[in-house]
Formats: sequence, structure tokens, C-alpha cells
Amino acid sequence: MMQQISKYTMWRECRYTPLEEASIAVDEATGEVISKFPYPWPDFRKELEARLSSDPRATTRQLSFYVNNPEAVVRPLFVSRAPKRKISGAAHKETIKSPVAIGAGLVVAKHSLTDLKLNKDGEIANYYMPHSDRLLYEALKVQLKRFGGDGKKAFTEPFHKPKSDGTPGPVVNKVKLCEPSTLNVSVHNGMGVADNDSMIRIDVFHVENDGYYFVPIYVADTLKPELPCKACVAHKPYSGWKAMRNEDFIFSLYPNDLIKIVHKSGINMALKNKDSTLLSQVTVKEQMFYYTAANISSGAIALKTHDGAYEAHLGIKTLEKVEKFTVDVLGEYHKIDKETRQPFKRKRG
Repeated sequence: MMQQISKYTMWRECRYTPLEEASIAVDEATGEVISKFPYPWPDFRKELEARLSSDPRATTRQLSFYVNNPEAVVRPLFVSRAPKRKISGAAHKETIKSPVAIGAGLVVAKHSLTDLKLNKDGEIANYYMPHSDRLLYEALKVQLKRFGGDGKKAFTEPFHKPKSDGTPGPVVNKVKLCEPSTLNVSVHNGMGVADNDSMIRIDVFHVENDGYYFVPIYVADTLKPELPCKACVAHKPYSGWKAMRNEDFIFSLYPNDLIKIVHKSGINMALKNKDSTLLSQVTVKEQMFYYTAANISSGAIALKTHDGAYEAHLGIKTLEKVEKFTVDVLGEYHKIDKETRQPFKRKRG
């Protein structure tokens, strides 16, 4: 219903053709003007386009009718977004996995046969302990090879576990697979683990002569007596993460917090809307961004420009400088000095 309403509203707005004095809607069949929407004042459209340009100070001066203080600082319009600081969501995901290989940065979980695929060596990728039931493993591998390694095609019909005499045994629906797990939550008194649910924020640190790091903070961490202090290291298991000192903390970032990024080799920004007439990719040395998310596997942060036109993903260790800003409802922003790391008030049962 909401999608239909949005499409209808968009259609009504797009019906209007901008003219010099007003926007009009024309009947496509007869050519008759069926609706006319006057501008608030003369030359409103020209003034609006000039004010929305990347250099409004220069473009507004070119308008003979526009009166402006020549000493005034006219900045491009800046979209203000409210940071998302609400703590919500479960402490961990529902699926419970086995920690038997946690020392190697792996967990074991049951997966449907349709998730199976072959690796480059022709073996079943990430299969847990194939030697524990060699007959089953080999039968699964043969079935996968018949369908080019595509589990979705190979197991459309029930698959029976073969018996030692070659006759079909019980139906197999799931098998155990290993999967990487950088950070998880211990459950059932250590007998199982689960993936973290929502990431609340990241705490950013700067280590002199080493660079920037971030410590991810999840919903589960809000219930613990102390904040975590290990910062993620790209492509390393949790055991390889680096411990941070409180004196190196600079600020916390919640989704939609405003930051300024400086990058030595340049920031590659990709156009979000592929149908836009803007350049598909832009490279800049520095840029104001809203922080949106973080990836603990790659040590990267996801960013978007204030208007949402461009997005970027940058490894935090590659950044030359990161500064945090506040922004008011009118789009005026100001730099924030170093913050104090804030703990959470524990919920009491």
C-alpha cells in the first residue's frame, strides 16, 4: 500500500512541466492544460537552482534580481541528518553454532544441502570432518559434480544417505559446515556461540605512528560491565585484534554521525543511483561524510555524502585524518574536540 501511494505521488509530481512563470500539467491525449501551479514569486525557479548549485555565492551574483550582502558567506545547502543512537535489537542472532573450531576463527553450523558447493580442488567447500562419514561425503560430492557444483540444482529432490551395502538409507536434509566467525557471543554456558546482532556504534582510536582503529560495540556489549577494548584488524580473527588504550580514544560514531575524511591517495566515491545524470565516480582528497556502518572483517567503514548521492567504503587504517562534527537542523556544522568514552547503563533484571 505504501509503495503504491509513493508511486502515485511521484507520478503526480512528475506530471508537471516547469515553465517561466509556473509549472503546468498537460493532458497527454488532448494537449489541454489541466492544472497550473504558480511559483511563490517571480524567478523563483532560477533563484532556487542558483542556491542549490555547488557554488551558490557565484551563481546568485549572476542573477540581476537577486539581492545579497556581498560580504556574506553563502555556502552550498547541506542536508542535516539525525544520528541513530537508539539501542535496539537482540543481543545475538537466533542460530546457535558449535565453537569446536573457535581457536582457528571458525564455527560449525548445520546447513541445507542446497548450500553446498565445490571448491577449486573439486572437494565440498568448508565441509566439517568429511572422514567422519566418508560414504555420505563421497555421495554428496558425486551428486554435486553431476550438476556442475550447484547445490541448488543438485538437491532439488530428497537425498538418501547411502548404506554400506549400497542401498539407500535415511533422507539427509542438513550437514555440518565450517564458517569464519570473527566475533561472536557465547551462549548455553559456553557450549554454543551465536553471531552478534546489531552493531550500536564504533569507538574510534588513534595510535601515534600507527594510525586509526575502531572497536565495534554491539547490543550484547551494552549488558557487560566493561566496554570491549580490542580493535578489529583487517582479515584477522578476534585473537589477532589489537588492544586499545583509553588515552588513544578520540570519539564514538553512531550511524548518521558527520565526519570529515582526508585520504592521501584520494577517496573514490561511487554514485548510488545508477539512473542519475551525475558522474558515476568521483575522486576527492577530502570530503564530509555521514557514517553509516562498519565491517569488522575488512576493517572498513561505509560512508555517504550529505545528500546521499555518493557512497564510499574505506579501510580505517588507510585514512590520513578523521574529524567528527555536529550538524544542526539547518545544516550548520561544527568540529567536535576529543570526546570521553561513554559506557552504557546496565539493564537490571
